[in-house]
Amino acid sequence: MNYDEIYQRNLGLFTKDEQNRLKNAKVAVAGVGGVGSYQAVALARLGVGELSIMDPGIFDEPDMNRQYGALSSTIGINKAEATAPILMDINPGLKLNIRTEAADTVAQVDEFIAGAALVIDAIDYAGFRPKQLLHERARKQGMYILSGPIPGFGASLQIFSPTGMTVEEYYGAPENRGEWDSFRIPITRIAPPDAIPQVLYDFEHEKIAYLSSNGASAQLVGGLLGMEAALMITGKRLEKDLITVPEMVYIDLMQREFTVYNPLELVPHSKD
Repeated sequence: MNYDEIYQRNLGLFTKDEQNRLKNAKVAVAGVGGVGSYQAVALARLGVGELSIMDPGIFDEPDMNRQYGALSSTIGINKAEATAPILMDINPGLKLNIRTEAADTVAQVDEFIAGAALVIDAIDYAGFRPKQLLHERARKQGMYILSGPIPGFGASLQIFSPTGMTVEEYYGAPENRGEWDSFRIPITRIAPPDAIPQVLYDFEHEKIAYLSSNGASAQLVGGLLGMEAALMITGKRLEKDLITVPEMVYIDLMQREFTVYNPLELVPHSKD
């Protein structure tokens, strides 16, 4: 079994040269839970030759509705540790770097993303401080960051350019960094208001303790983000054609709509 045999069916959609670009590329995936796990799997199946994955979380029963590595056999196991064998089973030649602890310092983040063609931000919705540090360091090194939340019955794609709007600006983070630990990203920055169920507003306003989600949307965003990453790495997606924040993509499976829009231009909308 070798790389060319595994990815032979990619050819025709990708040229041999483009497939080699994927083979020689590294992508750093921060978080392999509900969205990052499917995104990492998509990248592995597309033929990305090196992945760095990171997640300090442990699988438990509520993860099983949507997280790729959450199985009855992996409950109680670290998410990165449990996801790693799946990725290696897809491509035994994959170079895989595994981090089971959070990257809380500049040095740790820099080590995690070193040499990456792209960075995937799949950090938990409520964790703005580590999310901001990841973005800050990737931006410093001229790297694009892709993020794919799964609000409601759909999936989002957000691309942060190293020369564009910062994650703090886009999500409206408090200027006082001391407030970041309690800051929750506004739901309307990750999906159109008419696509957001009331239960997500309830989470934003801390009326419920969990964020409702579903496995179909998690699978959808794996393909959406994985393909966009592959198109960027191979050069099929030209830089001038990227949809970067403040614009974003939302696929709504309930309404059967594909939308490109700017959340910052919408009339403020927040349900109590």
